[in-house]
Amino acid sequence: MNSVFPSYAFKIEFFDEMAELVRPYVLTYHTEKGEIELFDIRNRRPFLKRTDNHTIQKKDLFIGNKILVNGRQYEIVEFADEPTRRTFEVNMQHTYAMIKPGFYNRMGEAIDRIYQEGLFIVNLRLGLISRETAMNFYGEHRGKPFYDSLVQYITSGPIVAMELVGNNAISRWRQIIGPTNLDTAKREAPNSLRALYARSTTENFAHGSDSPESAQRELGIIFGQHSVQLISTTDGCTCGVIRPHALKDGMAGKIIRDIVANGFEITGAMVANLDLATAGEFLEVYRGVVQDYSEMVKQLASGPCLALELRKDNAVQAFRDLCGPRDSQVAKQVRPSTLRAKYGSDVVFNAIHCTDLPEDAELETEYFFTLLDE
Repeated sequence: MNSVFPSYAFKIEFFDEMAELVRPYVLTYHTEKGEIELFDIRNRRPFLKRTDNHTIQKKDLFIGNKILVNGRQYEIVEFADEPTRRTFEVNMQHTYAMIKPGFYNRMGEAIDRIYQEGLFIVNLRLGLISRETAMNFYGEHRGKPFYDSLVQYITSGPIVAMELVGNNAISRWRQIIGPTNLDTAKREAPNSLRALYARSTTENFAHGSDSPESAQRELGIIFGQHSVQLISTTDGCTCGVIRPHALKDGMAGKIIRDIVANGFEITGAMVANLDLATAGEFLEVYRGVVQDYSEMVKQLASGPCLALELRKDNAVQAFRDLCGPRDSQVAKQVRPSTLRAKYGSDVVFNAIHCTDLPEDAELETEYFFTLLDE
């Protein structure tokens, strides 16, 4: 491997719906010019010649992520060689991050810090956990004086459960949130999330796994067992979807902060990975209506998106007004304070989707928070 400009190899899979087959490939990412190539494992031949015509970045290369190449969605499933494994496995970590009950209105601030520190969100659910799940989650504290109050508190309201990934994600997230004790946090880490937002040492804003073993266990309980019950209501709400490019580029936290600052209540939130068929189904109403429909579908299927259910009086129109014109270039000229003007670049990469018609609001929120959740 070239030590100056190394190349990294990953095993990836594409599910061929027509043939009902999983087709395996090797993706090689060349860091010198950011080029990729694909090799067809089954047929033992090159599938895509070396090219820079793609949107993949080095930060997208981790196990479990979904990437889009030439309109096909692939899942990264394994390292393809030992040098790649050694490079990524040592530092690239997954960790469990939780915003505790009473603080989910500060979701935007937490997400903003996550991306500022170079971490990425690959899973997120806003919802409730059962007492049984909480007792299992805090099982190591069973028998301690604070155990019952801890379980009672963590089940008292909605949490924001997140899976984060990045270099040294475990220690970096714990550094972001600060010491467990509130007084210590204010004294030693005054800019930490706990120092800024916690109410007490129990109601201390957030939780973070303390070791790789704990992270694996906690992620298994929360996401592996589908333990977070979404709290969305769909009634009187509208749907917003932060697009993959905005999530990847670290804009989601700022977008959410702007949404909350404009008087919207977040009543549902989840990260979803849509394939091309699902993205096309969700955006079906725009087929034949907007010129860039196919590119919009590809963008929505290009990586994780963050779906939001939002409540406010006259929610659909109010949120449309906040989002601004669909084309970000137009928005920058005529509505420069809108979300698409501030965080988008054009009609496809316009940062956020919003429901256009009141009669579609319930359908769109149900699509994410009921159909996809099932």
